[in-house]
Amino acid sequence: MFYQASLRENSPVIRAKALRAVSSIVEADPEVLGDKRVQSAVEGRFCDSAISVREAALELVGRHIASHPDVGLKYIEKVAERIKDTGVSVRKRAIKIIRDLCASNPNADTSHAFVEIISRVNDEESSVQDLVCKTFYELWFDEPSGSHKHLVADGSSVPMEIATKTEQIVDMLRKMPNHQPLITIIKRSLTLEFLPQSSKAAGINSSMMTSLRKRCELICRRLLERILQVEEGADNETKIHTLPYVLVLQAFCIVDPTLCTPVTDPSQFVVTLQPYLKNKVDSKSTAQLLESIIFVIDAVIPLIRKPPQTVVEELEQDLKQMIVRHSFLTVVHACIKCLSALSNAAGRGPRLLEYLVNLFYKHLSGPNSDGQVLGRSLFCLGLLLRYGYKLLAASENQLDFPKILELLKRRYLRRDDFSLKVRAMQALGYILIAKPDFMLQKDILNLIEASLSSDVDYRLKIQGLQNLYEYLRDAESQLTADSTGKPTVPYATNGGSEVPVAAGAGDTNICGGIIQLYWNSILERSLDMNDQVRHAALKIVEIVLRQGLVHPITCVPHLIALETDPVEGNSKLAHHLLMNMNEKYPSFFESRLGDGLQMSFRFFETIVSNHNVVATNMKSNPIAFVKPGISRIYRLIRANRNSRNKFVHSIVRKFISDSRSYPTIGFLVYCVEVLASLPFTSPDEPLYLVYDINRVIQIRAGAIEANLKNWTSMDQQQDVVGQQDIVGQQDVVGQQYMVDNVMHEPGGYPDQNLADSPQKMLNNSCSTSDVDMAKLQEDCHDAIAMQLLLKLKRHLKMVYSLTDARCQAFSLKDPPKPGEAISKQNIPLNINNTNISLPSCLQDVALVYQDFKTLLREDSMDYVLYTSATVQKKRLTPRSSSKVRRPVAVTRGRRGRGGRGGGDDDDDTDDDDWTGGPRVLEFGAQAVTGGRVTRQRVQV
Repeated sequence: MFYQASLRENSPVIRAKALRAVSSIVEADPEVLGDKRVQSAVEGRFCDSAISVREAALELVGRHIASHPDVGLKYIEKVAERIKDTGVSVRKRAIKIIRDLCASNPNADTSHAFVEIISRVNDEESSVQDLVCKTFYELWFDEPSGSHKHLVADGSSVPMEIATKTEQIVDMLRKMPNHQPLITIIKRSLTLEFLPQSSKAAGINSSMMTSLRKRCELICRRLLERILQVEEGADNETKIHTLPYVLVLQAFCIVDPTLCTPVTDPSQFVVTLQPYLKNKVDSKSTAQLLESIIFVIDAVIPLIRKPPQTVVEELEQDLKQMIVRHSFLTVVHACIKCLSALSNAAGRGPRLLEYLVNLFYKHLSGPNSDGQVLGRSLFCLGLLLRYGYKLLAASENQLDFPKILELLKRRYLRRDDFSLKVRAMQALGYILIAKPDFMLQKDILNLIEASLSSDVDYRLKIQGLQNLYEYLRDAESQLTADSTGKPTVPYATNGGSEVPVAAGAGDTNICGGIIQLYWNSILERSLDMNDQVRHAALKIVEIVLRQGLVHPITCVPHLIALETDPVEGNSKLAHHLLMNMNEKYPSFFESRLGDGLQMSFRFFETIVSNHNVVATNMKSNPIAFVKPGISRIYRLIRANRNSRNKFVHSIVRKFISDSRSYPTIGFLVYCVEVLASLPFTSPDEPLYLVYDINRVIQIRAGAIEANLKNWTSMDQQQDVVGQQDIVGQQDVVGQQYMVDNVMHEPGGYPDQNLADSPQKMLNNSCSTSDVDMAKLQEDCHDAIAMQLLLKLKRHLKMVYSLTDARCQAFSLKDPPKPGEAISKQNIPLNINNTNISLPSCLQDVALVYQDFKTLLREDSMDYVLYTSATVQKKRLTPRSSSKVRRPVAVTRGRRGRGGRGGGDDDDDTDDDDWTGGPRVLEFGAQAVTGGRVTRQRVQV
């Protein structure tokens, strides 16, 4: 009972020690783990908030799995849940526990746990990926010790041990959404990628590789046997279907088709699977079965030197019938690809391909108005030209490509029927894969650019991007085949020059040139309002960066913006690409961080303004969706002090406007939110941010304050002149106002009774010109920017308990103290009461001036004084009625803009009376330098 109470302690250290103490009891009697109370307590710690406690709980169970597997089976479901834990060490420990449990109890039903393990094959942590692959390698592909020569009792030539492993793979696949993770496992197992570098450097035993391939061939043979048994009804297990076996066979064939071409009978798999193409059932599962079988045949046919002619003829007829009649286009696609490979490998020539091209061309050029027939004809014609181009081009009947393209452009790409328009765009994409040089022509360039413009339907954008993506994939696959030295089966030609596969798909020069033509449009679509369009564009960016077709620095801002994408899949892919880029080109990455932040703001505004795609919770707190992405970017560079300081400085610089650009106030508010949300882990980080803010304030605040003061003085002069004009015109006795009554406090507005005259600014000779008004707004913009920085600085000092003394002591020359703890309070950033509207007239400057002066006074307070006075914050306004600042009317001559602020410092005389905190800044004794006032001291 004492230990159970300790497991509920607040301190994670105590909870972890309690679990280790329980472990000593379990050492003496492992059956204790089977007790329901103990099991409930231990499983509760599997979900503990502390990683160390969760790992200790798993360690407690894992230590006794091998010796007491029956006890381990009671915990397996909860252990499997920890495979998706946020802690890397916890995920790895959970995987090892299940692996040890399977090794000690091979007959246990652990398929559910296997599904959880294989889901981490693409884990963000490479060590977890290697552990997953190693687990399945040892489970399925490693040669077991001892003799296992017992064959299956059903007359198979496959050992019983291989048959058992095959059924394990199939059972697991039944519970998986797709077979892609299985493909990754097979691929990495056949190449032994998961082995440590030391083992690879020492060399891999050739006998080990031979044994591995032999086991994979036996698994494929057993899968073929099971397909026959299930279909022929030789198996009494009526609930078992063919599809899972075919899917596993397809997975092996995708990785290495030679596994399905046994030396003794290379055509065995084709001959066995061909009769299944006659299945006439029209259902989704049957379509998936046909597609997988056709894929295996398509992959194996080129590897057979002399396929049986009877089988070839039957295949041609079956494929032809499905191309013309099958209702599932995925099956039609697989049939056209397989028919092209068959026509080439069997030496049959382009006869059948030409027949089908002419058939679908007649449908499209004739008077047929059936949309379904026309859509199917466009789809099939495009695929026939893509996969059969080489054979068709070498034929005696030369293919007229320009004629087909003209038909698509004239008749279908300009139609009102949108479904046919998209289908025609898809057909055009297939043709351009075969003839990529067409993409350099002006009319095709205009068509593709039009499909990628911002104002077209999202479905057309997706299709245009999909065309480019498939072209790049085709080019990459050809380059991969060339680099690995795999021989490409030559096409039979009847004279003429040899055309490269996919007409230059492997030519990086033409590939890079094409992508650079459309690169700007692709990047624009990566920030589209539609999430599917963004994902399609992002996939192109991924493959372009992988092939090195453009300079990586061009897409850094867009990837930074996509880090804040509300769609998790898009933000994860963008982060993965940025992480790779930061490892390879850190200087490129860091140099574009500022631009990326600005682009992320524009993307943020676009997404928030699109009410059709924004979730309700995002509308209520939109900035919350930006913070995780920016935090991930900061974590990439946080380990390097110079890099993170550059990142922070690039954002702070946005608050300093120059003559060329003025960032919007909304963007500056966004920057403040971003800086406040950065995940600082050491005191050095917020201290540098405060230090950088102080440098900006030191340079800018004094000049801005003086400029605003001059504007308010000009406003006061206009009030005096306006009052005299009104009195002179109305000649009202008793309405003579003293100058002091007309003047107002810098934070207030003129008397509204005096401002009622609509002609006041028009008739007043002191009214500002258009150029002056632009300058006025510029000064107020700078003042609001400084206000935001001052509020951010105050927020940082409060959240991280930074005193003035500590901020003053910070120096970039001092190295950061390793292991120094940082204290953080959960205080939200509050800038809601900041007036961020630029003035529309001269009178509005007074409010900006008052807010700016107030924040400068608050900035003179230390953290401790400010937090203790938070409750009495309202006292900032009334200090005393006798000390309310009332500037006197300016009677002496004013300087022009070049001498603004010189010598007129009456407005600062009351600063000596302020006792809210230690005064560090002095705004008196301001020096004039080129018409601008400079600050004399640094404010912390």
